[in-house]
Amino acid sequence: MSPVEQTLTPDERAAARAFLQRSEVRLSTLHRIVTALLSGAGVLVLLPALGRDAIVGVMRALLGADGTAMHRVIAGIVAVTLTLVLIVVWMLLVEITRFYFHANHLEGRHGTVFAPRFTLTGLRLPAGELGDTATEGLATARRDPAQTELLVPANERSRAEIDRRMTAHDLLGDHTSDVDRAEALLGLVGARDRHLLAEVAKVEFGMARHALRVQVIVLRYIKALLVVLLTVLLVFVLAGAVSTSSVIDTGTERWMVGALAVWAPAVLFATSSPVRWIDRMLRSEGATTSGVRRDRELTGLERITAYVSTVVAVAATGAGIALVAADATTEGAIVFPVVVVGAALVHIFLLVRARRA
Repeated sequence: MSPVEQTLTPDERAAARAFLQRSEVRLSTLHRIVTALLSGAGVLVLLPALGRDAIVGVMRALLGADGTAMHRVIAGIVAVTLTLVLIVVWMLLVEITRFYFHANHLEGRHGTVFAPRFTLTGLRLPAGELGDTATEGLATARRDPAQTELLVPANERSRAEIDRRMTAHDLLGDHTSDVDRAEALLGLVGARDRHLLAEVAKVEFGMARHALRVQVIVLRYIKALLVVLLTVLLVFVLAGAVSTSSVIDTGTERWMVGALAVWAPAVLFATSSPVRWIDRMLRSEGATTSGVRRDRELTGLERITAYVSTVVAVAATGAGIALVAADATTEGAIVFPVVVVGAALVHIFLLVRARRA
């Protein structure tokens, strides 16, 4: 026990223990938040709307045997918009995975070993909490086969499976007992002997890590939900345009290209909105400057959206120009170019504003 630990008064020990209990409640709250997002409330509920009859009907109509080159171009643009949905959901799941797992440093036979562990570690009674006799009794209980078999079942098959895992992390010694196997498994879940104050410091840092990761996950979830919502609306518009006629004529093509052209700046605006909301909130509370828009952790999804939406905007503008050049006499020939060009200009404005932020 360190000299500082030895000088702790009963009240100080009680305060440290109360803090640890309070921290457990806070940690469980943070994990409930992420669990709610992992269940897919909102995002995964909307995804079937993209994969069911609407998008299938649109793609079937565009890629039919009598489809033209323009039909295939529009189908390609639609595929790019759907790709963004997959990307944002993928990035959300990446952040959730990073929340639940991180590096665990272990001492292997040939140096430091980095192994993944769950974000909630195993627990051990802080060192120094018991007297000498009780400490020795606890050590004896940890070596008792009746206890170790809870981690290491008393059969060769289970021991072999544990040994394979230990070998993968360079933790297997030359003479391995069940007690050694149990200690290795405790190490893999981050259960270590720490004094009371070291346990408090570990919880403080762990809590900060949880809070930092949760704010990224929640913000990315909101952005993913907005992307899915806008893409679902786009798919419904495209499906409606296809369903009005058995043949996709020039008028239908213009409806579809116009909807895709509008989707590009709309999705770019939507994904950048949550960060603007936060920035506006900070300024309303007295902040004169804010670095939230320059935080790459908080704005990573916007950069991906900017790339994908730019591809869609350029392709939709090109398709719109081709449609106008092919037939400038079709009804709505004035409105359609205005919509396409206007959407392209808005998209450029949003890109320039994002760069200046």
